[in-house]
Amino acid sequence: MLMMFGFSAYSDDIRVLKLEKFLSRYPFSPLISHTNEIVYCADKFGLDYRLYVAIAGAESSFGKRYPKHNSNLTGVLNGSKKFKSIYDNIHETHKIIATGKWYKKYRRTKDIKDLVYTYKGVPPYDRYIRAVKYTLHEINSIKIFPEQTPPQYAERF
Repeated sequence: MLMMFGFSAYSDDIRVLKLEKFLSRYPFSPLISHTNEIVYCADKFGLDYRLYVAIAGAESSFGKRYPKHNSNLTGVLNGSKKFKSIYDNIHETHKIIATGKWYKKYRRTKDIKDLVYTYKGVPPYDRYIRAVKYTLHEINSIKIFPEQTPPQYAERF
């Protein structure tokens, strides 16, 4: 219960609003109901809040195509890793990228190519890199207007 309280603290976060607005383009996506957890895990592990969604987009079309029996929206271990839930996948994907020895170079450079070469593991890389960069750019370019913003954030506009 305590963890759920932590997630609710993010419900008024502009980053959550941007993820919700982006994911609303994909009404089939199960991620729309997990935006609080995505931002929470990004903060917990010190990663870009858009990164998980970008990887899920490249791997499973934002949850349109993924093995439902293992909740692996991000293709961890070529999709064979079993997760208890989508939240478990969100948490573990962030943890792997933030702490795994294979991702040291990416954590240092923040270059998507360094992430993809390790994460994907096998070529071709170009299309995957473009897909991840596209999602990062699209989320970044979303504007949140004052009428869409919770009152405590209104002074930022």
